Amino acid sequence: MKNMRRLANSLTLCTGMLLLAAAPAWAQKEELWLESQSGTPIRGTAVLKRGTPYLLTMKGTYNTWKTLANTGSKSGKPEPTPLFPSPKGANKQVGIDPEFVFAWPAGSSLDKSSQPSPARASSIQVSLDGGKTWKHPSSTAPFNATDHAYNYELAGDDNALQVRFVDNPYSDNYGRVQISVQPAEELWLDSRSGAPIRSELVLGKGKPYRFTMQGTFSAWGGFTAAGANSGKPEPTPMFPSPNRANQQVGIDPEFVFAWPKGSGLEKSPEPSPRRNTGSIEISLDGGKTWKHPSSTAPFNATDHKYTYEVSGDGNALQVRFLDKPYGDNSGRVRIFLLPGA
Repeated sequence: MKNMRRLANSLTLCTGMLLLAAAPAWAQKEELWLESQSGTPIRGTAVLKRGTPYLLTMKGTYNTWKTLANTGSKSGKPEPTPLFPSPKGANKQVGIDPEFVFAWPAGSSLDKSSQPSPARASSIQVSLDGGKTWKHPSSTAPFNATDHAYNYELAGDDNALQVRFVDNPYSDNYGRVQISVQPAEELWLDSRSGAPIRSELVLGKGKPYRFTMQGTFSAWGGFTAAGANSGKPEPTPMFPSPNRANQQVGIDPEFVFAWPKGSGLEKSPEPSPRRNTGSIEISLDGGKTWKHPSSTAPFNATDHKYTYEVSGDGNALQVRFLDKPYGDNSGRVRIFLLPGA
């Protein structure tokens, strides 16, 4: 009987390990805890790959003053205790979250500012390059009085994420910040196929999401000579199509910047680059409707990368390439999808 129990426990453990291993990379969220009573950096275990975007979420409240019994003239109302209390010490009133100071004591230098509460300021810094440089991640998010959670988009640099708390002294602080980091889902769209690709991530209805498209491709058989008003084609796709002779390219996700002689694009006097909304379409409603995502970004000749903001509709993101025929095309587009920061 004992052996049967051991076998059952082993099977349960193995099943859990298999489920963990089967989880896609984008779904593997790492959680960290930052304690306001220490300046020692905390470090993630996952290495953030260079060129891959990540979603960093910080949530919590804390205090860096001995007391908030008497608040300043421009201060907001402090909250009674930290969202996540420190394991040691008296966890009293708090007035700071990862992105804003919303309450401060009388006599604080914050009262000298013309800015009322909440004031954008933070004691939290991150490092993506192994601790060489530190800064607070960029955000334009408004004050979140409900759960004090903020999203930040980071770009990996082949190092683990490090986070630290900056203050002096630390002994009178209390409150912790919950931190999670999650990689973007990566998709590949090949210009040689019209079959839609589909994200594994389901975009929650009404929730914001951000995706980037990067790459160059060609929709013509060759560039023996550039057409009238055309720009200069690039020699090969940024991301070549597999099993294909990859030729000169003149299109990216948002612009046509070069076209061959004889192309219908020569009929227009508009010079290169021209905004291209006809090659790539997305669907957010399960494939019922398709359109090119909205963008006002200028032509990006350096890395041909563009960012788009969309609102989920309870379905996966679908992306497709439009052309006819597909056989003479070459080049792929890399897509990264994240919840909105």
